[in-house]
Amino acid sequence: MIRRFRLEQKSRYEKLVIAQRLSDMLDKFLDGRLAPLRIGAEQGGIAEWDDVVIHHDDDHWEHLQIKRQTSSFSDKHIDKADYLASYKPRNKAKGTGTATGTPSEEPRKLPSGDEFDSELDKVLKSLATWQTSAPGVKPSKRTFSLILPGLEVAIKGKNKEIIRISHLHEVWNLCLKDGVNVAALSQRDDKPTQNVYTWLTTWCGFTDWDHIVEKMRVLEIHCIGDESALKKRALESLDRHFTDPDTTLSVLLEYISDSTTDTNAVSCYSAAKHLQKLLRPGVQTWTQYLVNPMPGQGWIVAGTHDLGSTPTGSPRTLASQIVSHHWADTTPNRMLRLHAPYVRPFAKTLTLPSAILRLALHQKKGSKSMLLGVPTWRQGAHNELRGTLGDKDDDLDDLPWSDNSEALSCAMGRELSSPVGTKDESDALHSAMNDLVWQQLQTCIGKKLDEIADNDLATAMAEKWQDWRDDLDRDPDARLLLFEQMMYPQTEGINAKHALRIGPRTVKLMETATIMLLLVCVGLGVAGANWQSIKPLGDVLNIALRHWSGEPSDNDGPRLLCEDNLRKLLGYSPPPVVILSGVEGSATHLLDEGMAEDMEAGHSMAAERQPRLLVTRFQVYKQLRTGTLAKLQAHFQKHLNDWIQAREAAIEACGKGH
Repeated sequence: MIRRFRLEQKSRYEKLVIAQRLSDMLDKFLDGRLAPLRIGAEQGGIAEWDDVVIHHDDDHWEHLQIKRQTSSFSDKHIDKADYLASYKPRNKAKGTGTATGTPSEEPRKLPSGDEFDSELDKVLKSLATWQTSAPGVKPSKRTFSLILPGLEVAIKGKNKEIIRISHLHEVWNLCLKDGVNVAALSQRDDKPTQNVYTWLTTWCGFTDWDHIVEKMRVLEIHCIGDESALKKRALESLDRHFTDPDTTLSVLLEYISDSTTDTNAVSCYSAAKHLQKLLRPGVQTWTQYLVNPMPGQGWIVAGTHDLGSTPTGSPRTLASQIVSHHWADTTPNRMLRLHAPYVRPFAKTLTLPSAILRLALHQKKGSKSMLLGVPTWRQGAHNELRGTLGDKDDDLDDLPWSDNSEALSCAMGRELSSPVGTKDESDALHSAMNDLVWQQLQTCIGKKLDEIADNDLATAMAEKWQDWRDDLDRDPDARLLLFEQMMYPQTEGINAKHALRIGPRTVKLMETATIMLLLVCVGLGVAGANWQSIKPLGDVLNIALRHWSGEPSDNDGPRLLCEDNLRKLLGYSPPPVVILSGVEGSATHLLDEGMAEDMEAGHSMAAERQPRLLVTRFQVYKQLRTGTLAKLQAHFQKHLNDWIQAREAAIEACGKGH
């Protein structure tokens, strides 16, 4: 029988029981701990046990029976047979009776089997007749919770022959013990135990001790106190995440009344979203990527990152929400959860694990990640990046990662059920990360340009940057090529496809590299100079790294760029213009004996190629604070004039046969 469940017609006690359980669920859910999926009512199909049903997961449902009982459930005899034997109808036959005037009694009529059952009798009788589900039918596990205010309430009997909840609780405890001896239990010389057995077998449909032990093992008896105790526990749970727990509890009670019916259930996510505006500022939020253990069955994405937004839209929009949430320059305290094993990525393929790894590598300070098998993920990141993001030689050593041994089950999750869906998510994440890095880079460069002391220099650099920015805004592929050039020297041999070095933790490196490139272009004063080439010099290589790992065969670990032979970094055919913004020393010291020692020799056919213009941070970056446009242009014009003269000398020497 389905009856519409209306909590407004229930007692405040029942409402508070549900609110307290839901508050506890919310506390765990918002913390990113294991929590039940949802709570519903008039569901589950088990008579007397469908008032409230908690779905812990798809395989485990908990049925609650709430009894706010302070008086005796029944004062009838503990043994139903004895009660029926002594039962006498109270009604008398109507009329004058016999001729003597004595009223005649109605013939004795025994009541039906359950006519005098108490509410608790009915609850336990339903449990006694309940059978577990057939194999393969979900939920495979059901548990039953009897909720009562206290232990002293009488169950049956009167005077000295009374059994109380405390007696039932004791028997229940005995049945839960490992290795319980049913024979010893049946012979237990304890009057309350014997009375409980009599009540269960005569009033509640249990057959013997084996039957009682079996059913007690799926039952829990909770004596949880009165309304004030329930409210106190609910407020304690809500206080950890909400600014005003009293107001939150009132809103939650109304929400339960409106939302819990026989046709729907309240999930942790839906309740948290309803209460989102009442959350404490800076409360922890989390996102989980959970891979299906069955190969090819896809992923599930869930979390609290979108409580304040609409959780619908295209994959690109939803991925952008996740990226902006975990990489934004706002309050930290974000948790990224990944429940999937590390898999070495394919060289030319963007995979979802590599996208999530990139997301985890660049989380802001104060946030953290949990990954399944974290040592393997650490080693995988170290191998893919060869030990450095490019900033420090140890920037992979203290990643705020911990192991994620438990997968969270969430009622509201986004399924990536096919390889196409998984690829779309991967592409969308990478695209969103690239977009956000671009936004952060623009912000950083804008602030740096505002700090330039010389107005002419500031104006020239801002105009040049505006031209580049307009072009790069229109061309995401060009932006990615710019990022890859700055963060992935080709001689290092690291696959740039997965872009693990491109993120918020390296934006400052890219900011410095871009500012250096602007300084060079403005200083040379050449029309049409951009991030790709500077005429008449030629192509540009702009490397943002401070540290690198050497050539692919090199196993010496991360070190400063200036500690290596420049030939290792640039190769045998470097482009004409090389900018090394992560190098503090002068360019002169970088040109070792393997390269031509002067510009004229560098133009000789016999000499190894060297850059026509090699620029480091030395004496250039400080122009932002102390230089002027005229000084900067004079500095680079000398380089340009020296190069032109050297080229002409080399041509002349070649013509004379030298």
